[in-house]
Parts: sequence; structure tokens; C-alpha cells
Amino acid sequence: MKNLFVIALLFIAGSSFGQRAYMELDTHDLRIGEQTILHLFLEYQNPNGNALINWPSFDETLTKDIEIVRQSVDRDKVIDSLSQTYLREQELLITIFEAGEYIVPSQEIGFNDTILTTNTELIKIETVEVDTSQGIADIKPIYSVNYPFSERSRDWLKENWIWITIIIVLILSFFIWRYWMKKRQSQPQPEPIEEIIPAHILALEILNRLKNTEEWKSPKKKKYYSELTDTVRAYLENRFNIRAMEQTTREILLHLNHANISDEDKKYLRKILSEADMVKFAKFTPDDIDAFNYLQKSIDFVNRTKRDDD
Repeated sequence: MKNLFVIALLFIAGSSFGQRAYMELDTHDLRIGEQTILHLFLEYQNPNGNALINWPSFDETLTKDIEIVRQSVDRDKVIDSLSQTYLREQELLITIFEAGEYIVPSQEIGFNDTILTTNTELIKIETVEVDTSQGIADIKPIYSVNYPFSERSRDWLKENWIWITIIIVLILSFFIWRYWMKKRQSQPQPEPIEEIIPAHILALEILNRLKNTEEWKSPKKKKYYSELTDTVRAYLENRFNIRAMEQTTREILLHLNHANISDEDKKYLRKILSEADMVKFAKFTPDDIDAFNYLQKSIDFVNRTKRDDD
């Protein structure tokens, strides 16, 4: 009976004090636009296998200055099988675009009925250093050479003969077209019937081509993301009357609040448009798995939101 009491006390103590939440950075010193991984850790005991863990919820930013590029799925491992102690981890790929020192605030992680608070971390962002030890050199003067007009004319013709030919062909084509138009205007023409292709058919044709040709595996991720997001933007414009082709990502996201689109689809659109901006303007290179997942989610989004009467 005494042994059972001791075991019960040990179990209660382990349940109360066997948990620890903390976070670590891969590196604390970065240059503007560089990325680092923020690791969130939860060390806990779970002898009954019924622990409930609630990670903090993130959108696109950690603070107003710290942006989240990508968030990983949490994973855990056993660090002590005798005491059933586990270590669960979640990774955030973060970046900052202004120089200075920034504090990563502590995060709250829910464990069963308690809240565990992590430590804070400091990030220092530096600009690219410029070598000011070298003096400013004067511009070298322009040297004149003997270049006769006859040689200049001959060289100019050699360099521009293709453009001269094109101009002559265009002039001849213009007169031929003008003659044909005058002749055609004398005859009544039937009114052309404009065929309107539904927005989802246009979008799916491009998206399926990207999928069938496995474009997401190409190292030219900037070209792939541009074609993928241009297709999504065109679909938003034709399907929901959002002028997405002429607007920035932020303007599109504001108009989505008034569109008949589910919150889940709005979250997907926010992610793909933001990641495409990172690829095009911040030289971010996503992996092939993320590239394929965004393509598949785009296909699912079009199929889910297409008009039933088209």
C-alpha cells in the first residue's frame, strides 16, 4: 500500500513539472531579406498517451516586422522511453526586411489544461556593408577616332539590314491590307459570333498542362510561379469580377473579403500569392513539394468554385 502511494506521488509530480516550452533560432545575425528557422519546442511527459497540445496560431506574420515564409507540420520524438517523455517541435521559416534589432516574443503553447510560455529570442538585421576605403575615381575622357561617313554607312547597313527589310515588308503589307479592306467593305459581311469560353475551362487547361508536364520540378521556379499565379489571377477576374491582373497582392486580398469565397480558399489564395511574391521579388526558392501542392490546390479551387451553369 505504501509503494502504491509513492508511485502516485511520483506520477502527480511528473504530470505537474515534466513539461517545458522553449524556442531557438538557427542564427541570430542576418542581413536584410535573409531567412532563418525558428524552432518551437515542447518537452512533455505522456504516460497515458492522451496529451492534448495546442500550438499558437499564425497567419503571415509573427510580429509587424517579422514575416513568416513557411510553417512546418509539428513532429515529435521520444527522448526518454522510461518516463514516456517526448519532444515535439514546430518550425517557422522567418525573414525581416528592415535593419535593426528585433525581439521574437514568447509564445504560449497549450498542454491539456495548462498554458506553457516559451523564452524570447533576439534577431539582429544588418545592411550590406559598403567598402568606403576606396576613393572615388574620375571618369576617363572620351577618345576620338577617325571613322569616315562611308564606313559608318556601310557598318550601319550591316547591323540594321534586318530592320530595313522588316520595315519594307510592313509598308508593302499595309498597302496590300488597305487594298483588301476597301474591296471587302464593298461586300456585306455577317456579324461574327463571339464564343465565350468559361473561366474555369481556360484556367484548368493551363493548370493541367503545368501538371502533365511536371513544371513544378523545373529549377526555373520564378517562371513557374508567375504562370501559376497569373492563371489564378485571370480566373479570379473572369469568375468573381476582381481586377486581379492589375492589382497588387494586398489589393486582391482586400477585395476577397467581399467575394463569395470560403475562408479556407481565401487562406489558400493569400498563401500562394504571397509565396509567389517572395519567389519573384525576394529570390526565395521553394521546394518541389510546395510547388506541386499549390498547383493541386489551385486545380481544386477552380473545380470547387466554377459556375454550375457553364
